[in-house]
Amino acid sequence: MTYISPLEAETLDHSEALAEETLTERIESAEGSDLLFDVLKMFKKYTVQPSKHAYIALTVYVAYTHASSAFDFAPRLLLTSAEKRSGKTRTMEIVSTMACNPLIASNASVAALFRSVGGDQPPTICLDEADTIFGTKIKAEQNEDLRGLLNAGFQRGTPVLRTVGPQHEVQAFEVFAPAVMAAIGRLPDTITDRAINIRLRRRKNTETVSQYRIRKDQPGLVELRHRLSDWITPNLEVLANAEPSTPLEDRAADVWEPLFAVADLAGGFWSKAIREAAVHLNAEANEVDAEQSKGLELLSDIRAVLKMVKGDFVESEQLVTLLRSKDESRWLEEDLKTRGLANLLSEYEIRSKRNSTGTRRGYVVAALEDVFSRYLPGDVSEASDTSESGGD
Repeated sequence: MTYISPLEAETLDHSEALAEETLTERIESAEGSDLLFDVLKMFKKYTVQPSKHAYIALTVYVAYTHASSAFDFAPRLLLTSAEKRSGKTRTMEIVSTMACNPLIASNASVAALFRSVGGDQPPTICLDEADTIFGTKIKAEQNEDLRGLLNAGFQRGTPVLRTVGPQHEVQAFEVFAPAVMAAIGRLPDTITDRAINIRLRRRKNTETVSQYRIRKDQPGLVELRHRLSDWITPNLEVLANAEPSTPLEDRAADVWEPLFAVADLAGGFWSKAIREAAVHLNAEANEVDAEQSKGLELLSDIRAVLKMVKGDFVESEQLVTLLRSKDESRWLEEDLKTRGLANLLSEYEIRSKRNSTGTRRGYVVAALEDVFSRYLPGDVSEASDTSESGGD
């Protein structure tokens, strides 16, 4: 029998965040499902997230941190925004209070972190204001050791080697652990690629949240942390042997797999909701990557303008003209010419050829489409639409 508790009804009725009928079914006896709804209620009480998918991802991620020892990958959770006062620190605070063994690392030295992570039950590294560490190229270079730790800690069995003591003996530090980071702007690609990315924004005056006071409100979150541990701990072996289905591929599949397993343990509502969230948030991350990468933006724009080309060959000059005429085209501003186009495409092993008559140079459409399929895995807007309507 399908059962919807008063808490779930409240959650589903609260704004548009979780209003779709496709997200309402679960089983009465699902202890984990009830618990995850209690966690979700806290995120909705104290924060405003950009979408229902963000609420779902945050909730399941918090539960996952209590099960990180069961998995081979430790996904990062990135909370970013364009400007300050967008709710990153408050979201971080709610996450860290309910997460397993939170390790507040904002003022920790890299050497201290090396000695604080790993073990049978890894802590959850919590790093606020990460833009002060990785926000510029110079800062990133100055903190290369920390980035190395965060990257190595994503996969089990990839220790970091350091020399220690007066004899400079080599020691392997196991740094496998979940990590939550908050930042203004964008963090290095090597970190975002290993992360669940949530882009926050300032809430409107009409969007209200409850005030969070540590003395008054923290005990309730700590209680949820203990409840999550009590639920997850007896199920660690089940999670370690889980092989959850995934709608994603490659690195994205590795990032989300632990969350799929935890959601499947809760069952019903959560199994479906976390996969919809993964498709949606991963599509958003791909869109940001395309906007940030000049090469990916070029490929995306070429794919768009090729819809106006007939045949299996496009001349270089024609392709440049189409790119420069595109609305708000960066290629017009940068005065793109055929040689510049050739240089950019050569990074993807695409080179111009002569047409069948040998009179003009250009590109074979099939070769371009092959690159699209490798670097632009699907239309981002279509992926977003699909996830919104409850598709795979």
